[in-house]
Amino acid sequence: MKQFKIQIPNSEIKDLNERLLNTRWPGEMINEGWKKGPPTDYLKSLVDYWINKFDWRKQETLLNQYPQFITEIDGQNIHFLHVKSDNPNATPLMLIHGWPGSFADFVNVIEPLTNPQAGKENGVSSFHLVIPSIPGFGFSTPVKEKGWNMFRIAAAFSTLMEQLGYAKFAVHGGDMGAGVTSIMSALAAHKLIGTHVNTDFYSLAGLGMFPSDSSFLSEAEKPRLERMKDYKKYGTAYLEIQSTRPQTIAYSLSDSPVGQLAWMIEKYKEWTDEDIELPDQAMNIDQMLTNVSLYWFNKTGASSAEVLYENMSMAFNWGTDSGAKESSQWTPPRVRSAMTVFGKSADKSLFNKLLSLTGEPDWYRFHEKGGHFPAMEVPDLLVKDLREVFDQHNV
Repeated sequence: MKQFKIQIPNSEIKDLNERLLNTRWPGEMINEGWKKGPPTDYLKSLVDYWINKFDWRKQETLLNQYPQFITEIDGQNIHFLHVKSDNPNATPLMLIHGWPGSFADFVNVIEPLTNPQAGKENGVSSFHLVIPSIPGFGFSTPVKEKGWNMFRIAAAFSTLMEQLGYAKFAVHGGDMGAGVTSIMSALAAHKLIGTHVNTDFYSLAGLGMFPSDSSFLSEAEKPRLERMKDYKKYGTAYLEIQSTRPQTIAYSLSDSPVGQLAWMIEKYKEWTDEDIELPDQAMNIDQMLTNVSLYWFNKTGASSAEVLYENMSMAFNWGTDSGAKESSQWTPPRVRSAMTVFGKSADKSLFNKLLSLTGEPDWYRFHEKGGHFPAMEVPDLLVKDLREVFDQHNV
């Protein structure tokens, strides 16, 4: 395990700016807003900000204020932040990002979770945070071999917590991180205090787990279900491409920073709070561009697509017949589960009904503000929920 510091060479920053200045923009297209992707005028305004106002060195310094490390687990480099609370009895908590995200998603929740100002006065929960980069994301690169799907990632992250000396810990995740979190509740159940995941309209729609019989839905709920089906049909092309042809999209994402920006900004627009018009109004523009820059500098547009490909291709092989027989006689300990849904009032009752079909968590909350990226959109709400879920008096 080695200490790590982000140090992007000046030559890489210069190259980025030159590529941005020399962008070859597409020809005129019929303007239909965001229907076909990010509008050219909006993307040009973001590129202008990226060139003239965004300060990578400032963001690099912000990230480097937190202790970072690189370790090798199962032959793979794993990058992570390890931020300890001043409270020695704080609860160990792992925060797992998804796509298109990174460890930088969680910057706004680090201080409130590790050292809440009111912690010593009234017992507000505090946490020792471990924030890893999924292999193929951030600085957990390069991915050295095939097979890094969510099961293997979950096993590696459990090992990481063990290496750090945490015999029992809690886990939170969103997007792909929610999948890893759920798998950890089976692979490492004996180590877990509990799990918390966040989801939203588009996460649920993307899974495509729709009831064949909608007769139990109200007339108000049926249009929202149809909207979910429309998103599954028209809004998941990015996943189809990355999970079937990652090599094809890798060339564009590795060669064009504007291509990488457009690929991510579409989802920042689509998956954030639907009441907010533009993604840079839903989250801090510098944090948003920090994430895009991390993908660019580390060429993780390509490697993250490869990881999504691995996850869509993974086989559920539980071993030989004898192994299956043996494993069937063992049931992992039950792990307390929690879920926060970020959506709109029109979706609340539909979400409740759909969740009842798949198994309800032990703790559940619905917020009518925020979206797919709560750590960046509504960090205060996420912090409040995590404190409540993992309060030492409740777990």
